[in-house]
Amino acid sequence: MKLISKEIELGIWSIKVFHSPSIISDPPDSNHFQMPTIQAANVTDVHAEFIADPFIIENENTYFMFFEVFDKARGKGIISVAKSMNGEQWTYDKIVLKENYHLSYPYVFKHNGDFYMIPESSEASGVFLYKSKNFPYDWEKTSELLTGKYVDSSLFRYMDKWWMFSGENGKLHLFLSDHLESGWKEHPKSPIITDDFTITRPGGRVIEEGKRIYRYTQDGTPAYGSAVRAFEITLLSEKEYEEKEVNLILKGTEKELDWRKDGMHSIDQLKIDENKWLIAVDGHKLEYKNYLLWKLDSVVTKLAEIFRA
Repeated sequence: MKLISKEIELGIWSIKVFHSPSIISDPPDSNHFQMPTIQAANVTDVHAEFIADPFIIENENTYFMFFEVFDKARGKGIISVAKSMNGEQWTYDKIVLKENYHLSYPYVFKHNGDFYMIPESSEASGVFLYKSKNFPYDWEKTSELLTGKYVDSSLFRYMDKWWMFSGENGKLHLFLSDHLESGWKEHPKSPIITDDFTITRPGGRVIEEGKRIYRYTQDGTPAYGSAVRAFEITLLSEKEYEEKEVNLILKGTEKELDWRKDGMHSIDQLKIDENKWLIAVDGHKLEYKNYLLWKLDSVVTKLAEIFRA
């Protein structure tokens, strides 16, 4: 009887995109968040439980947003892309990357005319660099940057070096290299933070604006995916690191019917003009479903995918 009545708690994530006159270092106007821009129902090529972790990049006057799709049939995350001409109306395109392990947090960037991505792949015990052979499709794994169960690795270029934050079980690590695809070593001050699940898991693209550098981090308390905090990096060199907290910038509303009722956990920011930014965030609400019915639905979905293939 207990099994029949057992419930499962699911975080249903969705994505919102909006324009802003500046990067987000303070809580944005709540009017931006009335409805999500894209959600699981927009995904057309798999049965999506939810979508999350948006990252935006521009190419040839088109905006591309990469994000995790949790594929219900596989029980794992895969990476999909949506397109927009103006940053306001978005059209789902298709799956662009899947592995036999879970993928999320598709940190996409451009370097020397090529497009790269570092998806979260801690299930495979590595941080892998992918390169697109036909943007935004056909992603090929080119190198393993780090070995270990690091989560949500966030890379940026500063002072002619590459830098990368990676989370790991309540720790925030910092790595650096002279070259993108090899030579990564841990900073002498790393791990920068230990035993703290409120500020150690990266929560979005590292932003350099003027002379300031901001990193964004997930606050995993009181539960996973509760909020996003902003930190300003005040000193960064091969030997030193200092930062200060700026603000808690994103959080859930605790409103019963709100799509982001129970929290938010990532942000990406693309500068598109002077004093004009395109911002993508995610948020979730918890749903409670009968475990047996949810499991049966997953099995049926998986069988349907097999027969369709």
